[in-house]
Amino acid sequence: MPGGYSYLYKGTQGAKEHGEEAINVITDVIQWGRKKGLGDPKAQLNKVIEEVGEIAHEISRNNYDLDALEQPDELVDAIGDALVTIIILADILNLDPIGCLEEAYDAIAERKGETKDGTFVKAEE
Repeated sequence: MPGGYSYLYKGTQGAKEHGEEAINVITDVIQWGRKKGLGDPKAQLNKVIEEVGEIAHEISRNNYDLDALEQPDELVDAIGDALVTIIILADILNLDPIGCLEEAYDAIAERKGETKDGTFVKAEE
């Protein structure tokens, strides 16, 4: 478990408050996107790709430290921007971003496989 993030685990102190805060931020992001008139899924997908490219830029330049409690501002900003663009894209497509995440997690939760070279490879079914 990453240091300083015990609140992310069910049943630990702060988990409920953090979850409520996350819902509020997602709601704020959706309202912001609507207020700005973001409604074109193709244009929004381009923003998603751009922001994921910024994450790739930071990672490929080793601008992170797995042993640190905090990461460089550029990486934090890139990941945050990518999350914002994906949340807005889900809303444009009339999808609940939390529902999308839940469905994805349900699909992988019991998945069998192994990690090879840092990547999870699912077992053949």
